[in-house]
This record gives sequence, C-alpha cells and structure tokens, in this order.
Amino acid sequence: MGSKLSYHDLNRPRIHRIFYIHQQVKAGRHPNGPTLAADLEVSIRTIQRDIAYLRDLMQAPLEYDRHKNGFYYTWPFEVLPLTLTEGEQVALFLGQKLLRQCAGTPLEQPIRSAFEKICFCLPEGVSVDLSLLEQIFSFDVQPLRGDEQSLAQTYRLLAQAVEKKNAVEMEYYTASRDHQTRRKVNPYHLRYYGGAWYLIAYCRLRREVRIFALDRIREAVLLEETFEIETGFNLEFYLGSSLGIERGGPVEEVIVLFDPYQARWIQERKWHESQETEFKPDGSLLLRLKVSGLSEVKRWLLSFGAHARVLAPASLREEIRREAGKMMAVYEK
Repeated sequence: MGSKLSYHDLNRPRIHRIFYIHQQVKAGRHPNGPTLAADLEVSIRTIQRDIAYLRDLMQAPLEYDRHKNGFYYTWPFEVLPLTLTEGEQVALFLGQKLLRQCAGTPLEQPIRSAFEKICFCLPEGVSVDLSLLEQIFSFDVQPLRGDEQSLAQTYRLLAQAVEKKNAVEMEYYTASRDHQTRRKVNPYHLRYYGGAWYLIAYCRLRREVRIFALDRIREAVLLEETFEIETGFNLEFYLGSSLGIERGGPVEEVIVLFDPYQARWIQERKWHESQETEFKPDGSLLLRLKVSGLSEVKRWLLSFGAHARVLAPASLREEIRREAGKMMAVYEK
C-alpha cells in the first residue's frame, strides 16, 4: 500500500522544507525525522523524502549521528541561492499588485497566503525593483460591488456550502422587481465577473438553476442537509449561451452591423464562443452571436452608440430603438 499524504504535506512547498532542514543542520542542531516532521507539520515519510532529495539531488554531505540522534554535515555546505528571471520578477510584481487591489475582498486572504509563502522561500539578497516595474506594467481590477466585509462573510459561507454540498437558506433581494424573498438553494459554483461575485445554484423556490448576485444576499444560513448536483448539469454548457453572466429565455441569433469606424476594434476581440464575423465592402463588420439573456446584450450594444445597428432579432432591435427614443426625450428636455 502507498503512503497517504496529509493536508499539510500537500499544502507546504518542498522548497520551504528544504531550506528549513538546511538551516537546522547548518546551525548544528542535529534535527531528526520526528522533530522536523513536528516543526513543519508534515509526515515523517515526507521528511525522509526531503532528506533523500537533499542528499541525492543536491549533493548535500548529510550524515546521521547516532549518538546525537540527528543529522549533520560532514563538511561545510550551502544550498545554492535562488535567482529570479526577469519574467519571474514581473510575475512576483503582478502578484503584489493583485494583492493590493484585492484588499478587503474574498480574494485577499488566499492571495496573501500564497504571496507570503513565495516571499518566505526567497533567499536574502534577491530584490525586485517594484517602482521600476510599476513604470512598465500595470493592470486593473474593477472595484468590488457591495460591502466588502459582508460580502467576504457571505463568500466564505457559500464556498463551504459548494465544497461540502450543503444547502443554504437565504434572504435574497431581486433588484429588477425591488422585492425580497426567502428561499432555499443548492449552491453549485461561485463565479467572479465584471467586479461582482455570483452564485450559480439550484433554487428550490423556482425549481431551476439560477444565478444570484452575492451583494444582493441579505442573509444566508448554512443548513445541515446535503444535496447532489442535478444529473446532466454542466457549468460550461450552462454559461456557454450567455454573453457574460446573465441568462434568460431561449438561445437566439443576434446579428449586429458595426460601422467601419467601430469594426476595426470589434474584429480584434473574441466576444463569444459562437461568434462569426463578415467584413462588408465598405469596411463595416457583420457580427453574429447565438446567446440567451438579451438584456445583457442590449446593455453591451448600447455602449457602442450609433456605431452599432441591430439587424436581428426584431425584439432586440425594437428594445434598443425604444431605449434610444427615451434617451432623446431626456436630452430634449
């Protein structure tokens, strides 16, 4: 039978353990398997593999002293210092920037934990000029929607529910109807999109899989009862017909004509898996999508103003025509 790895074995990087063992041996503390396993919170089997790695692959002059019941070096030995490539320095910099921008969000703690582990493993003398890199690279994380503290608590509860498959009872506010309902849901998946967190769950009240915004969950209670995900449910397929996160109604073909000015930017991006594009002789671009949730498509198309014209479906064309009329009326006042 093979040995079973503990949670800590998988969670603690080997490089951290190697440096720790080296420091203990170099300091003449004569560490042994049980003491190292206790210090590092791993199994003795893991320590044995680390010792073998030090001795065989890193050529460490490691021997065991039976009288002092521990390991020692037979001659002076140093673990070669780590060096960071320019690409690795950039990755480290981006991690630091991401941590700063996610402060107060549900992502902060796991990112901070990973970043601290990386920094702990770096030997002294390795430096990253963050100020220089900041002049070269930058990236943006949209401000998180909702109260950060309340959202973090809701996120942790739902993450536990998704992992353990526990049902949740919640008070949910529906913005479109300005109405609050109490319902039980089976949480399937948590998704971050456009600066907001969403829960994909089976709603027992509506008897279908629905999407809930975490910042609109007024109260959530983890229930003891468990559930099984519906047979045949596939997350990729479920979200595949949406332009972003919104779903609703049957899948329809959306055909949009972008003028020559906007066409040059539209053709540079992949907006949806189903998209098909066709350039016209005058430089305009015809875009075809097969999506559900036309409200999200409508908001997206309105952002292009007069540079986009909906050809199909007729219902979406009419919706945008009415919206444009309302906008004209507002400005005419």
